[in-house]
Amino acid sequence: MSQRRDETSGTMHAPTHRSRWRRFSPSMGWRAFWSEIAIVVLGVVIALAANEAVQDWSWRNKVVDAEARLQGDIAWAFLWAAEKYATQPCVDAQLAALSRNVLESGQTLAPASVVTSSNVSYVVRSPNRPYRFPVWDALVGDGTASHLAPQRQAFLGRISAAMEQSRSSEAEARRLMGRLLVMRDPIALDAVVRADILTQINELRSLNSFEALNALQRMRLIVDAGSAPKAGIVDEFLDGTATNATAADSSRTAQLCKAKGLPLADWHDLEKASSGSALFPGAGLTK
Repeated sequence: MSQRRDETSGTMHAPTHRSRWRRFSPSMGWRAFWSEIAIVVLGVVIALAANEAVQDWSWRNKVVDAEARLQGDIAWAFLWAAEKYATQPCVDAQLAALSRNVLESGQTLAPASVVTSSNVSYVVRSPNRPYRFPVWDALVGDGTASHLAPQRQAFLGRISAAMEQSRSSEAEARRLMGRLLVMRDPIALDAVVRADILTQINELRSLNSFEALNALQRMRLIVDAGSAPKAGIVDEFLDGTATNATAADSSRTAQLCKAKGLPLADWHDLEKASSGSALFPGAGLTK
C-alpha cells in the first residue's frame, strides 16, 4: 500500500550555521553601515570644530574690546598715581606746618585755617580719588580675563591689587583728616592732647609718603607694560591746562600747591625708578 507524500516533504537539510556576528549584520550590508557611521562621526567632529571656532572668534573679539576698554582705566590709574606722587611734598609741607602750630601753641591751640570745597571742609589739601579699576573687575567676573595673555593678566592683576590698596589707604587718610578738623578750634592743649594730635599728623605724613612711593612704582609698572598715557596728557592733567578740563579731569590739588608756592615732586622721576624701586618720593625737594 502506497503512502501519500506531503508535497512539502522532501529531503531535509540541516540549517546552515551562522556566526553570532553575521546574525546581527545590518540589512544594508556592513560597507553601507560603516559608511553611515563615518558620516555621522565626521558630522559631529565638524560641528564641534565649528562651534569651537565660533567660540574662539567670539573670545578674541571680547579680548580686543576688553583691551580698548581697559585703556581708559589704566590711563586714570597712571594719572592718579602721578598726582599722588607729585603732590606728596605739598601735602607733607602742610602737615609739617600743622605740627609746628601744635608745638608752638601755648595752652590754647592756635586755630588752623579751614578750606571748604564741595561742602567738604579740610585743614590739609590733598588729592581725593576713587582708585577704582572697574573694567578689570568686570572682565574677571565674566571670564574674559582668563583669555588674555598670561603676562597681561599678571600686569592687570597687579594694577588692580595696587588700586585696592590705595582705596584702603585713602579711606584711612580721610579718617585722619576728619580727626584733624579739631584743629580749627582754639581747644585747650595739655601734654596728652598735644601728643594725640601730633600722632595723628605723623600717621598721615607716613601714610602719604608710602602711598607716593606706591604711586611711583605703579607708574613704572604701567610704563614698562607700554600702557602709559602720553607725557603731554599727564602734564596737562597736573597743570590744569587741558581745554575745558573739569575737577575730575585735572589735579586741583597740584594747581593749588603751585599757586601757594608749596613744593611739588616731578612725576618724571619714574624714569629713574623700577617697579620695585625704593626711591623715596620727593627726595631732595623738602626738608
